[in-house]
Amino acid sequence: MSSKRSINRRDFLKLSSLVAGSAALAACAPQVTEVAPPPAATEAGAPAATEAPAQQPAAPAVTKPIEIIHWSWLAASDGEIWQQMIDSFNEAHKDKNIQIKMELVPEEQYVTKVVAAAATGQAPDFGWGTAGLRAKMIKDGVIVPIDDYIDKVGLDLSDFTEASVKASRYPTFDNKMFMVPMDAMSLQNEINLDHVAEAGLSIDNYPKTNEELLDWAKKMTKLEGDKVVRSGIMMTGSGVQPTVTWGIVAAQMGFRRASDDLKTACINPEAGIRAMEWVLDLFDTHKVSTRDVTDRYKAFGTGEGSMFWTGPWTLNGYVQQGLNFATVPFPNIGGELRTYFELGGLEMYVQKDAGRYEATLYAIKWLSDNSFLWTTVGRGAAVRKSILNREDYKTAGHPWSVRGAFIEGMEFATEGEIPVLEAPDFTIYSGGNFLAKTLETVWTREKSPEQAMEEIRQRWQENLDKG
Repeated sequence: MSSKRSINRRDFLKLSSLVAGSAALAACAPQVTEVAPPPAATEAGAPAATEAPAQQPAAPAVTKPIEIIHWSWLAASDGEIWQQMIDSFNEAHKDKNIQIKMELVPEEQYVTKVVAAAATGQAPDFGWGTAGLRAKMIKDGVIVPIDDYIDKVGLDLSDFTEASVKASRYPTFDNKMFMVPMDAMSLQNEINLDHVAEAGLSIDNYPKTNEELLDWAKKMTKLEGDKVVRSGIMMTGSGVQPTVTWGIVAAQMGFRRASDDLKTACINPEAGIRAMEWVLDLFDTHKVSTRDVTDRYKAFGTGEGSMFWTGPWTLNGYVQQGLNFATVPFPNIGGELRTYFELGGLEMYVQKDAGRYEATLYAIKWLSDNSFLWTTVGRGAAVRKSILNREDYKTAGHPWSVRGAFIEGMEFATEGEIPVLEAPDFTIYSGGNFLAKTLETVWTREKSPEQAMEEIRQRWQENLDKG
């Protein structure tokens, strides 16, 4: 079993650029008076995110200046765009006694630090979260629901996509909403166009089926003897890449991690076993992938891979690098077109002074209303209908040839988180959780797919039984 760890996506983004230092944690801000509800969300045709909307929502009325504390783990190229978002809010509210102070917290320390801060009554007002992963923090009272404040600040839920609102709710907690969705992400197929041309292929006829995918992969793979020196399909011997690939392919083949009522684990385990065998065949039968790659982001960027299943967080880095690539939809390998889904958003944390919640949600609402820049250059697809319907949504930001599949592919992005207390165990986009470690024993041939599936079923069933 390899002890090497692949670089994560946050480390990859740091290769592009780094946001300069973080602000220090601020002290508690003064009390807030009742907030006047602002007008509804911006309509299609509003100006760019760095400009104020045509009709600005009313700022909260405060008796004294208030500083809203925001923690973020976005620390690279997407972090630069997010800093612009925060700066735009502060500029628009410089005469309104309300400002946001942002502090950077490493992603791997984020949950631990928020929980610890909440225990001492010093939690930030809001921060970044991922839909479906926060059940334990909600149960422990760290994250507060936003339902009581939605109407008060004029947050127009009808302008959000139905899927984003649904994913932000937790059925086991009275179906309350614990996050304002900001962007939706999926895994799609980035393809090196130089390799496509070299193999005599045409990106216009990109692979859509399993057969076409393997044909493309074999034509673009390079071997030295029996050793793969350029992967037709970018893969690693352990970690995130084979884990999330298995999760997507298994779902396409009919496997479900949990039943719809969250009572039964591993629906159709035979499909999950077949998906493990499919991944193994990439290495050992088709020889279009190698277990020797550890840094998949760097390997694709330097031409050591031809097709790479990844997310929109890679775009800034590869575009700045000058990589000649295009992004196309994830292929239908197993029979039902599905791919990985991740919803990012802003969540509010418990405060000693409940009067802060309304002003905090107002600030989050403003960032959401003005998220055009964030969802064209920053990261992910927009979840606001008024932004998706703008005529310039396709032409703004990165070229549609590299960004479009991440937007249009949201239609079949279904494989998100399982919203239970032990949600991290079920996550398919992970390199170090229970699932990834169990599957690693399959990739190294230490255990059979059947043995691994039974271990997964037992563990996941125990997790579902906890609620």
